[in-house]
Amino acid sequence: MIAKLRTKLSNVKERVRAFFAGAGSRGVAARWALAILLFLVAVAFLVFLSWLLRGAGLWGDLAFAIIVTTGVFWIARRLAEPLLGEGPIRALPRAFATTIFVLIGIPVAWVTRPVGFVLLLLPVAVWAGVRIARWRWGRPSWRPVFWQAEVAGVALLGIVLLVAPSVGSADRVPKAVPGESTERGQLDAAVAERFRPLLFFDSGEQRFPLDIQDAIAGDRVQICRKAVRDDLCKQVELAEEIDENLDYLELSEAPGTPRGGGDGSAYYYHVVRAEDRVYVDYWWFYSRNPSPVAEKVFCGPGLRLPPFTCQEHSGDWEGLTVVLAPCEAGAEDCEDVNGELLGPEQIRYGQHEHVVAYDWDETLDLFWASLQAPNDPVLAEAWAELVLPALDDAGARPVAFVARNSHASYPAPCFRECRQETRDLPEARHDGVVPWAHNAECDGCVKPLPLTAEGEPALWNAFPGRWGQQECILGGAYCDLSGAPRGPSFQRRYQDPAGEVEEVCLVGRRLERC
Repeated sequence: MIAKLRTKLSNVKERVRAFFAGAGSRGVAARWALAILLFLVAVAFLVFLSWLLRGAGLWGDLAFAIIVTTGVFWIARRLAEPLLGEGPIRALPRAFATTIFVLIGIPVAWVTRPVGFVLLLLPVAVWAGVRIARWRWGRPSWRPVFWQAEVAGVALLGIVLLVAPSVGSADRVPKAVPGESTERGQLDAAVAERFRPLLFFDSGEQRFPLDIQDAIAGDRVQICRKAVRDDLCKQVELAEEIDENLDYLELSEAPGTPRGGGDGSAYYYHVVRAEDRVYVDYWWFYSRNPSPVAEKVFCGPGLRLPPFTCQEHSGDWEGLTVVLAPCEAGAEDCEDVNGELLGPEQIRYGQHEHVVAYDWDETLDLFWASLQAPNDPVLAEAWAELVLPALDDAGARPVAFVARNSHASYPAPCFRECRQETRDLPEARHDGVVPWAHNAECDGCVKPLPLTAEGEPALWNAFPGRWGQQECILGGAYCDLSGAPRGPSFQRRYQDPAGEVEEVCLVGRRLERC
């Protein structure tokens, strides 16, 4: 049967070659027409396949990748036919075996390392040993093929995934509970309150800063350990119950949260004094960071490659750092905080994975240079009613315009065609027409990050895991979103607030690196 099929395929190939070997322009035109036709058919097939698998989630992504990659490996083996000596039928299972070795075996071995790599490569080592024995000492009766070794390695990993109970660590309750406030702590609280930033959100924003303590009290925080099948989660009733060695925290929004936040909205501070400067770190947390650009396209099957295309992730720590310097009484924006004269010198905004510094004297100039009255009368009315009066009363407090969904902070608004200020990449709109609920009055809305009496991170601030869940398959080898962030104490802006940052200056009406 196979011999007859090979004969028929050979006859078809000969006829096709004879047709395209025709003399003159007919043969050239036919070759170009066939190439274009095959390209269009391939594109149409991939589009249809992506649409068909869209509802299957991560398994749809994986199936799409396996089909496409198998096709690529099959074409490569056909091009290498003179060296490999295999026909199209024998090339297909070998291409498929290589695909599952690359797309399933290696990622699963990585998340289960080192045992995973041992199991994956064990059949390959056996294959290599038999091949060496055949070459060195003779011809054993068993003659293994490499693609069989690839399949065997992936099969061993599959067995491990089925029997492994968890990929997490053992329980251990971490860090001490904070001690009593010291005199320096009270002074830091006064500084943080005096220079706390005003937040303005985009009109399309759906999420606002969460009060972590309020979320714990409201039974909206779970701590989880990753498992091969269903993750193992438990409710957090007290901050002291957070285990250091579990994998992630999952926080949910309070039902009926009003626009701009509400009673369950707050942000946090951390004060560091270095030489003659005071660095006041402000941090706020969002329950989710949706992909800011074309999420329906770049988070679909075949195009979801977090964090490069699908930039969505669960949980989002953002904020800014106010750099304060000593000042003289009576100077503009100089504040007396319990006998200490301080004024803002620089504002360092968290913008995605970068911290961008703006000189304090230029932030207001930047604001007016960037402000273009929106054509929408509703936005213009909101600005006149909510934003401008708040800015008039801001004094020495910085302003943060928060980008929709991405939650990056900027010193000026943007109404259309927004770009990141230090790199040529798109940014979500930040029109600023939704003020934070506590901009004007704040009763306990600015809280210290939990610390021990010695100033070390404590409670949830010491939790080393991720702040947000990822839906994953194959033991964490493939996940639907980008990795959730870690807590403030594990981020560079907290650990080294006085460190080097990207500085920008206003030159005319344009921002340039200083």
